[in-house]
Amino acid sequence: SVFRLLYLLQQESSSTELRTECAVVLGSLAMGTENNVKSLLDCHIIPALLQGLLSPDLKFIEACLRCLRTIFISPVTPEDLLYTDATVISHLMALLSRSRYTQEYICQIFSHCCKGPDHQTILFNHGAVQNIAHLLVSTSYKVRMQALKCFSVLAFENPQVSMTLVNVSVDGELLPQIFVKMLQRDKPIEMQLTSAKCLTSMCRAGAIRTDDSCIVLKTLPCLVRMCSKERLLEERVEGAETLAYLIETDVELQRIASITDHLIVMLADYFKYPSSVSAITDIKRLDHDLKHAHELRQAAFKLYASLGANDEDIRKKIIETENMMDRIVNGLSESSIKVRLAAVRCLHSLSRSVQQLRTSFQDHAVWKPLMKVLQNAPNEILVVASSTLCNLLLEFSPSKE
Repeated sequence: SVFRLLYLLQQESSSTELRTECAVVLGSLAMGTENNVKSLLDCHIIPALLQGLLSPDLKFIEACLRCLRTIFISPVTPEDLLYTDATVISHLMALLSRSRYTQEYICQIFSHCCKGPDHQTILFNHGAVQNIAHLLVSTSYKVRMQALKCFSVLAFENPQVSMTLVNVSVDGELLPQIFVKMLQRDKPIEMQLTSAKCLTSMCRAGAIRTDDSCIVLKTLPCLVRMCSKERLLEERVEGAETLAYLIETDVELQRIASITDHLIVMLADYFKYPSSVSAITDIKRLDHDLKHAHELRQAAFKLYASLGANDEDIRKKIIETENMMDRIVNGLSESSIKVRLAAVRCLHSLSRSVQQLRTSFQDHAVWKPLMKVLQNAPNEILVVASSTLCNLLLEFSPSKE
Protein backbone atom coordinates (compact mmCIF):
# COMPACT_ATOMS: atom_id res chain seq x y z
CA SER A 1 0.00 0.00 0.00
CA VAL A 2 0.93 3.65 -0.32
CA PHE A 3 1.36 3.96 3.45
CA ARG A 4 3.87 1.11 3.45
CA LEU A 5 5.85 2.69 0.59
CA LEU A 6 5.88 6.06 2.34
CA TYR A 7 6.93 4.41 5.58
CA LEU A 8 9.88 2.65 3.90
CA LEU A 9 10.79 5.84 2.02
CA GLN A 10 11.13 7.73 5.29
CA GLN A 11 12.97 5.05 7.27
CA GLU A 12 16.60 6.10 7.72
CA SER A 13 17.32 2.43 8.43
CA SER A 14 16.07 1.30 4.98
CA SER A 15 18.84 0.92 2.40
CA THR A 16 19.17 3.81 -0.07
CA GLU A 17 18.35 1.41 -2.94
CA LEU A 18 15.07 0.46 -1.28
CA ARG A 19 14.15 4.08 -0.53
CA THR A 20 14.97 5.04 -4.14
CA GLU A 21 12.75 2.20 -5.45
CA CYS A 22 9.91 3.42 -3.22
CA ALA A 23 10.22 6.94 -4.68
CA VAL A 24 10.18 5.48 -8.21
CA VAL A 25 7.04 3.41 -7.53
CA LEU A 26 5.28 6.38 -5.91
CA GLY A 27 6.23 8.45 -8.97
CA SER A 28 4.61 5.84 -11.23
CA LEU A 29 1.44 5.92 -9.14
CA ALA A 30 1.40 9.72 -9.42
CA MET A 31 1.37 9.40 -13.22
CA GLY A 32 -2.04 7.74 -13.01
CA THR A 33 -5.37 9.50 -12.59
CA GLU A 34 -6.05 12.72 -10.72
CA ASN A 35 -7.62 10.59 -7.98
CA ASN A 36 -4.30 8.78 -7.57
CA VAL A 37 -2.59 12.11 -7.01
CA LYS A 38 -5.31 13.21 -4.58
CA SER A 39 -4.90 10.09 -2.46
CA LEU A 40 -1.09 10.52 -2.45
CA LEU A 41 -1.54 14.12 -1.29
CA ASP A 42 -3.89 12.93 1.46
CA CYS A 43 -1.12 10.61 2.68
CA HIS A 44 1.20 13.65 3.01
CA ILE A 45 3.54 12.50 0.27
CA ILE A 46 4.96 16.00 -0.32
CA PRO A 47 6.53 16.51 3.14
CA ALA A 48 7.94 12.96 2.95
CA LEU A 49 9.58 13.60 -0.44
CA LEU A 50 10.87 17.03 0.59
CA GLN A 51 12.44 15.39 3.63
CA GLY A 52 14.09 12.91 1.25
CA LEU A 53 15.87 15.78 -0.52
CA LEU A 54 18.07 16.19 2.57
CA SER A 55 19.68 12.79 1.90
CA PRO A 56 23.34 12.80 0.74
CA ASP A 57 22.57 10.23 -1.99
CA LEU A 58 22.14 11.84 -5.43
CA LYS A 59 20.19 8.98 -7.05
CA PHE A 60 17.66 9.06 -4.19
CA ILE A 61 17.38 12.87 -4.43
CA GLU A 62 16.72 12.60 -8.19
CA ALA A 63 14.01 9.97 -7.63
CA CYS A 64 12.32 12.17 -5.01
CA LEU A 65 12.50 15.21 -7.33
CA ARG A 66 11.09 13.23 -10.25
CA CYS A 67 8.15 12.15 -8.12
CA LEU A 68 7.65 15.70 -6.78
CA ARG A 69 7.71 17.02 -10.35
CA THR A 70 5.00 14.55 -11.40
CA ILE A 71 2.83 15.51 -8.42
CA PHE A 72 3.26 19.27 -8.82
CA ILE A 73 2.40 19.29 -12.52
CA SER A 74 -0.96 17.65 -11.73
CA PRO A 75 -3.84 20.16 -11.79
CA VAL A 76 -5.14 18.83 -8.44
CA THR A 77 -2.00 19.78 -6.48
CA PRO A 78 -2.14 23.21 -4.77
CA GLU A 79 0.99 25.18 -5.74
CA ASP A 80 1.20 26.68 -2.26
CA LEU A 81 2.40 23.34 -0.90
CA LEU A 82 5.81 24.22 -2.31
CA TYR A 83 6.00 27.42 -0.30
CA THR A 84 4.75 26.32 3.14
CA ASP A 85 8.29 25.90 4.49
CA ALA A 86 10.67 28.73 3.61
CA THR A 87 13.76 26.49 3.71
CA VAL A 88 12.48 24.31 0.84
CA ILE A 89 13.08 26.91 -1.89
CA SER A 90 16.64 27.67 -0.78
CA HIS A 91 17.40 23.94 -0.59
CA LEU A 92 16.04 23.42 -4.12
CA MET A 93 18.19 26.32 -5.36
CA ALA A 94 21.23 24.62 -3.81
CA LEU A 95 20.35 21.29 -5.46
CA LEU A 96 20.36 22.94 -8.92
CA SER A 97 24.11 22.41 -9.17
CA ARG A 98 23.99 18.66 -8.49
CA SER A 99 23.09 17.12 -11.88
CA ARG A 100 21.22 17.77 -15.11
CA TYR A 101 18.29 15.79 -13.72
CA THR A 102 18.02 17.93 -10.60
CA GLN A 103 18.16 20.97 -12.91
CA GLU A 104 15.42 19.70 -15.21
CA TYR A 105 13.03 18.60 -12.44
CA ILE A 106 13.54 21.63 -10.19
CA CYS A 107 13.03 24.10 -13.05
CA GLN A 108 9.89 22.20 -14.05
CA ILE A 109 8.59 22.34 -10.47
CA PHE A 110 9.29 26.09 -10.28
CA SER A 111 7.64 26.89 -13.60
CA HIS A 112 4.49 24.94 -12.65
CA CYS A 113 4.27 26.34 -9.13
CA CYS A 114 4.92 29.97 -9.97
CA LYS A 115 1.41 31.42 -10.11
CA GLY A 116 1.14 35.15 -9.60
CA PRO A 117 3.27 37.94 -8.10
CA ASP A 118 3.67 36.42 -4.61
CA HIS A 119 5.29 33.26 -5.93
CA GLN A 120 7.40 35.28 -8.40
CA THR A 121 8.70 37.42 -5.54
CA ILE A 122 9.59 34.42 -3.35
CA LEU A 123 11.52 32.74 -6.17
CA PHE A 124 13.16 36.02 -7.21
CA ASN A 125 14.27 36.77 -3.63
CA HIS A 126 15.78 33.29 -3.37
CA GLY A 127 18.04 34.05 -6.33
CA ALA A 128 16.08 32.24 -9.06
CA VAL A 129 17.41 34.53 -11.81
CA GLN A 130 21.09 34.04 -10.94
CA ASN A 131 20.71 30.32 -10.24
CA ILE A 132 18.77 29.48 -13.39
CA ALA A 133 20.35 31.83 -15.97
CA HIS A 134 23.39 29.64 -16.73
CA LEU A 135 21.08 26.67 -17.40
CA LEU A 136 19.94 28.41 -20.61
CA VAL A 137 23.24 27.31 -22.17
CA SER A 138 23.18 23.76 -20.75
CA THR A 139 24.15 20.92 -23.10
CA SER A 140 20.82 19.24 -22.29
CA TYR A 141 17.85 20.45 -24.36
CA LYS A 142 15.42 19.51 -21.58
CA VAL A 143 17.31 21.63 -19.05
CA ARG A 144 17.48 24.62 -21.45
CA MET A 145 13.77 24.31 -22.15
CA GLN A 146 12.70 24.07 -18.50
CA ALA A 147 14.95 27.01 -17.56
CA LEU A 148 13.38 29.05 -20.37
CA LYS A 149 9.88 28.17 -19.10
CA CYS A 150 10.93 29.36 -15.63
CA PHE A 151 11.92 32.75 -17.00
CA SER A 152 8.70 32.96 -19.00
CA VAL A 153 6.56 32.58 -15.84
CA LEU A 154 8.88 34.66 -13.62
CA ALA A 155 8.86 37.63 -15.99
CA PHE A 156 5.14 37.57 -16.86
CA GLU A 157 3.62 40.94 -15.90
CA ASN A 158 6.54 41.42 -13.49
CA PRO A 159 8.61 44.60 -14.07
CA GLN A 160 11.07 43.78 -11.26
CA VAL A 161 12.07 40.44 -12.79
CA SER A 162 12.04 41.85 -16.35
CA MET A 163 14.30 44.77 -15.46
CA THR A 164 16.73 42.35 -13.81
CA LEU A 165 16.79 39.91 -16.74
CA VAL A 166 17.86 42.60 -19.21
CA ASN A 167 21.20 43.05 -17.48
CA VAL A 168 22.04 39.41 -16.74
CA SER A 169 24.68 37.83 -18.94
CA VAL A 170 25.76 34.22 -19.36
CA ASP A 171 29.18 33.50 -20.86
CA GLY A 172 29.46 37.13 -21.93
CA GLU A 173 26.08 37.19 -23.68
CA LEU A 174 23.06 39.14 -22.39
CA LEU A 175 19.84 37.19 -21.77
CA PRO A 176 17.80 39.04 -24.45
CA GLN A 177 20.43 37.95 -27.01
CA ILE A 178 20.19 34.37 -25.78
CA PHE A 179 16.38 34.52 -26.04
CA VAL A 180 16.65 35.88 -29.60
CA LYS A 181 18.85 32.93 -30.60
CA MET A 182 16.18 30.60 -29.22
CA LEU A 183 13.57 32.29 -31.46
CA GLN A 184 15.24 31.19 -34.67
CA ARG A 185 13.25 29.12 -37.13
CA ASP A 186 15.53 26.09 -36.79
CA LYS A 187 14.70 25.77 -33.07
CA PRO A 188 11.85 23.56 -31.81
CA ILE A 189 8.49 25.37 -31.79
CA GLU A 190 8.02 25.24 -28.00
CA MET A 191 11.42 26.91 -27.60
CA GLN A 192 10.56 29.64 -30.14
CA LEU A 193 7.21 30.31 -28.46
CA THR A 194 8.55 30.35 -24.91
CA SER A 195 11.45 32.69 -25.70
CA ALA A 196 9.03 34.98 -27.57
CA LYS A 197 6.95 35.06 -24.37
CA CYS A 198 10.01 36.05 -22.32
CA LEU A 199 10.88 38.90 -24.70
CA THR A 200 7.21 39.97 -24.81
CA SER A 201 7.02 40.22 -21.00
CA MET A 202 10.28 42.19 -20.92
CA CYS A 203 8.99 44.56 -23.59
CA ARG A 204 5.64 45.13 -21.86
CA ALA A 205 7.46 45.81 -18.58
CA GLY A 206 9.49 48.54 -20.30
CA ALA A 207 12.75 46.60 -19.96
CA ILE A 208 13.10 46.43 -23.77
CA ARG A 209 11.94 49.28 -26.01
CA THR A 210 9.10 48.57 -28.43
CA ASP A 211 11.24 49.78 -31.34
CA ASP A 212 14.19 47.54 -30.41
CA SER A 213 15.16 45.29 -33.32
CA CYS A 214 14.83 42.18 -31.12
CA ILE A 215 11.10 42.99 -30.82
CA VAL A 216 10.36 44.39 -34.30
CA LEU A 217 12.53 42.05 -36.37
CA LYS A 218 12.57 38.91 -34.22
CA THR A 219 9.82 38.54 -31.59
CA LEU A 220 6.89 39.98 -33.56
CA PRO A 221 7.57 38.00 -36.79
CA CYS A 222 8.10 34.82 -34.76
CA LEU A 223 4.69 35.23 -33.08
CA VAL A 224 3.00 35.95 -36.42
CA ARG A 225 4.55 32.71 -37.75
CA MET A 226 2.93 30.88 -34.83
CA CYS A 227 -0.50 31.96 -36.10
CA SER A 228 -0.13 30.23 -39.46
CA LYS A 229 -2.02 27.15 -40.65
CA GLU A 230 1.14 25.03 -40.41
CA ARG A 231 1.13 25.22 -36.62
CA LEU A 232 -0.83 23.03 -34.21
CA LEU A 233 -4.05 24.54 -32.85
CA GLU A 234 -2.52 24.91 -29.35
CA GLU A 235 0.46 26.77 -30.80
CA ARG A 236 -1.79 29.07 -32.80
CA VAL A 237 -3.76 29.96 -29.67
CA GLU A 238 -0.62 30.70 -27.68
CA GLY A 239 0.98 32.63 -30.54
CA ALA A 240 -2.05 34.86 -31.09
CA GLU A 241 -2.58 35.55 -27.38
CA THR A 242 1.08 36.45 -26.83
CA LEU A 243 1.10 38.68 -29.91
CA ALA A 244 -2.10 40.42 -28.73
CA TYR A 245 -0.35 41.18 -25.43
CA LEU A 246 2.85 42.37 -27.14
CA ILE A 247 1.17 44.93 -29.42
CA GLU A 248 -1.75 45.89 -27.14
CA THR A 249 -0.47 49.36 -26.20
CA ASP A 250 1.83 50.28 -29.10
CA VAL A 251 0.49 51.77 -32.35
CA GLU A 252 3.65 51.17 -34.33
CA LEU A 253 3.76 47.46 -33.43
CA GLN A 254 0.05 47.21 -34.32
CA ARG A 255 0.80 48.65 -37.76
CA ILE A 256 3.77 46.37 -38.33
CA ALA A 257 1.84 43.26 -37.23
CA SER A 258 -1.14 44.15 -39.43
CA ILE A 259 1.01 44.03 -42.58
CA THR A 260 3.13 40.99 -41.63
CA ASP A 261 2.31 37.75 -43.50
CA HIS A 262 -1.33 38.75 -44.16
CA LEU A 263 -2.04 38.30 -40.44
CA ILE A 264 -5.56 39.78 -40.59
CA VAL A 265 -6.68 37.25 -43.20
CA MET A 266 -4.75 34.45 -41.49
CA LEU A 267 -6.74 35.01 -38.28
CA ALA A 268 -10.06 34.57 -40.10
CA ASP A 269 -9.09 30.91 -40.32
CA TYR A 270 -9.30 30.63 -36.52
CA PHE A 271 -13.09 30.63 -36.84
CA LYS A 272 -13.22 27.56 -39.09
CA TYR A 273 -12.92 24.88 -36.40
CA PRO A 274 -14.16 22.27 -36.05
CA SER A 275 -14.14 21.87 -39.83
CA SER A 276 -16.87 19.78 -41.42
CA VAL A 277 -14.27 17.63 -43.20
CA SER A 278 -12.68 16.41 -40.00
CA ALA A 279 -16.13 15.57 -38.62
CA ILE A 280 -16.55 12.88 -41.26
CA THR A 281 -13.05 11.50 -41.26
CA ASP A 282 -11.91 11.31 -37.70
CA ILE A 283 -13.82 11.45 -34.43
CA LYS A 284 -10.67 11.88 -32.36
CA ARG A 285 -9.65 14.85 -34.48
CA LEU A 286 -13.14 16.34 -34.12
CA ASP A 287 -12.89 16.06 -30.35
CA HIS A 288 -9.52 17.84 -30.42
CA ASP A 289 -10.87 20.57 -32.73
CA LEU A 290 -13.94 21.13 -30.56
CA LYS A 291 -11.80 21.45 -27.47
CA HIS A 292 -9.68 24.12 -29.13
CA ALA A 293 -12.40 25.89 -31.14
CA HIS A 294 -13.36 28.14 -28.22
CA GLU A 295 -9.74 28.96 -27.44
CA LEU A 296 -9.03 29.76 -31.09
CA ARG A 297 -11.98 32.14 -31.37
CA GLN A 298 -11.07 33.81 -28.10
CA ALA A 299 -7.45 34.26 -29.23
CA ALA A 300 -8.49 35.67 -32.62
CA PHE A 301 -10.88 38.19 -31.02
CA LYS A 302 -8.15 39.27 -28.59
CA LEU A 303 -5.64 39.79 -31.36
CA TYR A 304 -8.13 41.67 -33.56
CA ALA A 305 -8.91 43.92 -30.57
CA SER A 306 -5.20 44.70 -30.09
CA LEU A 307 -4.60 45.22 -33.81
CA GLY A 308 -7.50 47.66 -34.13
CA ALA A 309 -6.92 49.52 -30.88
CA ASN A 310 -5.65 52.75 -32.48
CA ASP A 311 -5.48 52.76 -36.24
CA GLU A 312 -8.52 53.53 -38.41
CA ASP A 313 -7.12 51.76 -41.51
CA ILE A 314 -6.45 48.56 -39.58
CA ARG A 315 -10.01 48.58 -38.18
CA LYS A 316 -11.36 48.95 -41.69
CA LYS A 317 -9.26 45.98 -42.86
CA ILE A 318 -10.47 43.84 -39.96
CA ILE A 319 -14.13 44.65 -40.55
CA GLU A 320 -13.78 43.94 -44.27
CA THR A 321 -12.43 40.44 -43.53
CA GLU A 322 -14.93 37.75 -44.53
CA ASN A 323 -18.04 37.64 -42.31
CA MET A 324 -16.23 39.51 -39.56
CA MET A 325 -19.25 41.37 -38.16
CA ASP A 326 -21.31 38.15 -38.18
CA ARG A 327 -18.54 36.40 -36.30
CA ILE A 328 -18.44 39.09 -33.65
CA VAL A 329 -22.23 39.07 -33.30
CA ASN A 330 -22.16 35.26 -32.94
CA GLY A 331 -19.32 35.56 -30.44
CA LEU A 332 -21.51 37.79 -28.25
CA SER A 333 -23.90 34.91 -27.62
CA GLU A 334 -21.38 32.06 -27.22
CA SER A 335 -21.72 29.67 -24.29
CA SER A 336 -18.10 30.25 -23.26
CA ILE A 337 -17.80 33.36 -21.11
CA LYS A 338 -14.18 33.85 -22.20
CA VAL A 339 -15.19 33.96 -25.87
CA ARG A 340 -18.03 36.40 -25.06
CA LEU A 341 -15.63 38.70 -23.22
CA ALA A 342 -13.09 38.56 -26.05
CA ALA A 343 -15.83 39.28 -28.63
CA VAL A 344 -17.07 42.29 -26.63
CA ARG A 345 -13.48 43.58 -26.33
CA CYS A 346 -13.02 43.18 -30.06
CA LEU A 347 -16.26 45.05 -30.73
CA HIS A 348 -15.21 47.77 -28.28
CA SER A 349 -11.89 48.20 -30.08
CA LEU A 350 -13.61 48.47 -33.48
CA SER A 351 -16.33 50.79 -32.13
CA ARG A 352 -13.72 53.54 -31.72
CA SER A 353 -14.08 54.07 -35.46
CA VAL A 354 -16.45 56.84 -36.58
CA GLN A 355 -16.56 55.42 -40.10
CA GLN A 356 -17.50 51.90 -38.97
CA LEU A 357 -20.17 53.13 -36.55
CA ARG A 358 -21.91 54.71 -39.53
CA THR A 359 -21.64 51.67 -41.80
CA SER A 360 -20.92 48.08 -40.69
CA PHE A 361 -22.21 48.55 -37.15
CA GLN A 362 -25.43 50.05 -38.45
CA ASP A 363 -25.90 47.35 -41.11
CA HIS A 364 -25.54 44.60 -38.52
CA ALA A 365 -27.60 46.32 -35.79
CA VAL A 366 -24.83 45.43 -33.37
CA TRP A 367 -26.54 47.17 -30.48
CA LYS A 368 -29.25 44.47 -30.28
CA PRO A 369 -26.99 41.54 -29.31
CA LEU A 370 -24.97 43.95 -27.18
CA MET A 371 -28.05 44.82 -25.11
CA LYS A 372 -28.62 41.09 -24.61
CA VAL A 373 -25.03 40.65 -23.39
CA LEU A 374 -25.67 43.23 -20.67
CA GLN A 375 -28.36 41.07 -19.08
CA ASN A 376 -26.94 39.19 -16.05
CA ALA A 377 -23.37 39.44 -17.34
CA PRO A 378 -20.35 39.31 -15.01
CA ASN A 379 -18.68 42.61 -14.13
CA GLU A 380 -15.75 42.44 -16.53
CA ILE A 381 -18.12 41.98 -19.47
CA LEU A 382 -20.40 44.76 -18.19
CA VAL A 383 -17.54 47.26 -18.11
CA VAL A 384 -16.45 46.63 -21.71
CA ALA A 385 -19.98 46.23 -23.06
CA SER A 386 -21.14 49.51 -21.53
CA SER A 387 -18.10 51.38 -22.91
CA THR A 388 -18.95 49.94 -26.31
CA LEU A 389 -22.56 51.08 -25.95
CA CYS A 390 -21.31 54.57 -25.08
CA ASN A 391 -19.41 54.60 -28.38
CA LEU A 392 -22.56 53.51 -30.21
CA LEU A 393 -24.53 56.34 -28.58
CA LEU A 394 -22.19 59.14 -29.65
CA GLU A 395 -23.67 62.09 -31.54
CA PHE A 396 -22.56 60.96 -34.98
CA SER A 397 -23.68 57.35 -34.63
CA PRO A 398 -26.92 56.25 -36.32
CA SER A 399 -27.33 53.44 -33.69
CA LYS A 400 -28.26 56.19 -31.26
CA GLU A 401 -31.83 56.22 -32.51
